[in-house]
Parts: sequence; structure tokens; C-alpha cells
Amino acid sequence: MMAIRMTALAAMKAVFDNKYFVKNFDNRFIVIIFDNKFIVKMRNSLGNPARGEAFYPRIKEIARIYRVLRSGVSIYLSAPRRVGKTSILRHIEEQPEENFYFVYVITESIDDSNDFFKAIFDALLKSDAIVGIFKLSQYLSEGLEAVLARVKKVYNVELQGREEPDYFELLIEVLGKVKKEVGSLVIQIDEFPQTIQNIVAKSGVEVAEKFIQRNRELRHHDNVTGNIQFIYTGSLSLFPIVEQVTQLTAINDLRTVEVSGLTENEGKDFLQKLLAEEGLSLKEEELTYVMAKLKWLIPFHLQLIAQELIEVFEANNGVELDKNAVDKAFDQVVHVRNRPQFEPYFSRLTSLFKDEEYAFVMDVLKHVALNNTIDENELNDYAVKHNVVEKQRVKNVLEGDGYLYYSQQDTVYYYTSPILQMWCKQHICR
Repeated sequence: MMAIRMTALAAMKAVFDNKYFVKNFDNRFIVIIFDNKFIVKMRNSLGNPARGEAFYPRIKEIARIYRVLRSGVSIYLSAPRRVGKTSILRHIEEQPEENFYFVYVITESIDDSNDFFKAIFDALLKSDAIVGIFKLSQYLSEGLEAVLARVKKVYNVELQGREEPDYFELLIEVLGKVKKEVGSLVIQIDEFPQTIQNIVAKSGVEVAEKFIQRNRELRHHDNVTGNIQFIYTGSLSLFPIVEQVTQLTAINDLRTVEVSGLTENEGKDFLQKLLAEEGLSLKEEELTYVMAKLKWLIPFHLQLIAQELIEVFEANNGVELDKNAVDKAFDQVVHVRNRPQFEPYFSRLTSLFKDEEYAFVMDVLKHVALNNTIDENELNDYAVKHNVVEKQRVKNVLEGDGYLYYSQQDTVYYYTSPILQMWCKQHICR
């Protein structure tokens, strides 16, 4: 099928070359192809969590999450940044299964334990979930009055004459009033590893260790166990962050649920839906070519390429999107105008690593960008050069956060994302 762009009005009326037509269905335009295939358009939410029509169904991941929740266990949702963890959390919060109530809170900027538990407390009181539980539990409604009488600020209104309470204790008290009969309450905590990192930077390892232990205590409190569950996630890998502070036994009660990239078929489908938003499509040969060049099929990278393919199409005055157009889109994706999309991958390393460790990491990433691979001997040489003792922990972070992956077959490390490698080669290695 040719890549043809149409206005919504023209698309509603026209049939092009007897190959496909577009009609309105469920308030969205669907490209109907006469071989019984169709493409539903999808809004490109590049840079933001995908919600509503912009969310691509992650059926396997969502099924795993509910399977673990039904077993009564709390979850660590594991994946590198930009894979779609937050989008999944917001989706199940907004469209929960029956008898599930979700509360989402992001704690990325928090660097204090009491502020952390206050954020959860506030999110709980303001959530649609608590409204639903209120309707089912008069006991909870009445019990909250006594709790709120001890809160210093309610909905950002300062209440005079009150001291700041211990929100850990208040949270436990409120959660103790949620009865199992009303359904399953799940608290989603986004950027939890970053919060630990913030506390380490502000107050030191001992305070951070107490914070991690207090979260474990919350999960195992009599008021919580069996009634409330938690989902922790974040753009930093949790395990290396915790290991910097304490033993992994502090979080061994969490079940890890991994969010992987899309399959090739899912990647093709996702890209076609993004292009359909602009009345475009790719032939199967070009779709396969894009997937091979991307390799790591995460929504963020597919969104970037879709954006650039549209730019190429417009610049070429509507000429068909062939392999040359795809190559041009990949060249353009690392243009400096996309710096806001790529720079955070490298700037965030300064908060994860200090001094010689940071120099070691940057040498390794630049080496792989320029040479495509790095082996253990070369890694050891850089570690010796920078006096890095905890080389394995650093490697775990780079793998867990999606920078590098280790090939057992080749016994070397590669960039997980070819376009991230392209960015580093063009902009960081200069």
C-alpha cells in the first residue's frame, strides 16, 4: 500500500486506487485495507506517559500484574526507563478490573521519609479509589474524621496550631480501616528508587536504610497485610540502589514483574497506528526494515521514529515512504532538536555515579558507541584506570537501566538501543 496522507474530511469521502478507504468508527478514524486488515490510529504521546487513546495495550504485562496481585504479594515493576512502566500504572489505575482500587503517587523529587509517607497519605485521600471505598465502607468514612483531626494541612490548606504529624503512623491508621470485603487497594509508587537516592544524597546511608526498612515494616504491618498491596517502580533499577544502602533482604518480599520491549509484530502494529494518526502507513518490507534497525522495540523509540518518518514524508512532498526514507528518518532522529529526549539518559548518570565511577561509566559508554562492543578485558582496563572497585555493581546499573546488554554468544557488551548509541557517538563522543 502506498503511503498517502489525507485530511480527515477528504479521508471520509475518498477511495484511493481501490486499495483502502477511511471511515469514522468509535469517534476515531480507522484505515480499512481491503485484504481484511485495518489500522486504528493512535496519538503520539512522545515524552509523556501514554493515556487513553495513546496507550498501546500491554496485555501480557497487565495480566502478570493482576496475577501477582491476586496472590496477595506486592510488586516491583522492573524495566529500564522509557519502556512504558508509568503508562501501564496509569492505565490500570484509570481502568481497573472489578474489585480493584489503585492509587498512583510519584515521589521523584521527595528526599525525606515523612514527606514520602505524607505524599502517599495525600494521594490516598484525593484518589477516586478512596471515593469508591467510602461508598462501600461507612466504617472507613467515620474513622477518617479522627485521623484528619491530627493533620496539619488538608488539600493544601494550612490548619493553624497543629504540629506536623508522623505520616507513617497516620497512613497505617487509615489503611487499617480499609476492609478486605470492599476490594483490593493497591498503592502504586513511581520513582521509588530515585527517592532512595535523594535521601542518600541529603541525609546519608543510615537514614536511607531506615527509610527502606520502614517501607518493609509498612508492607508487613497487621493493618496492611492481607488488605493492601504496593507496586514500586522507577526509571532507576531498584536492586543496585538498595544494595548501596542495605541488604536485598529488605525488599525480598516484593515479586518482580518485568516489562520488556514489544515483540516485532507488536512493534509493527504500534508504528502503523502512530503513522495512521497522520494518514500514513508503511509497507511490510519497510516495517520489517525499521524493526531491524531499532532492535530494541520500546514505545519511546517507536514514537521517535514515527515522528521522524512523518517529517521525512512532509519534506519529500508526499513521496512514498521507502527504505531511503527510513534511513533518512534514522539520521534525523539524532538531530540536536531531539536533545530533550536523549540528554536525560546521560545527565542522570551524574546522580548515579560520582567522581571516578562516573568517569569509568562515560569511558565505557563512549567506547561502545565508537567500537560497537566492549569485552571484559577492556572493561577491566577502564576500571583499573579509574580505580573503580565495585565494577560489578556499576555493570548491573548499566544493564538494569537499559544502557548496555551482555551477549552470551559473543561475550561482549552492546548498546541496548542503536539510536542511543548513535546519539552518544554524534553528541557525547565529540
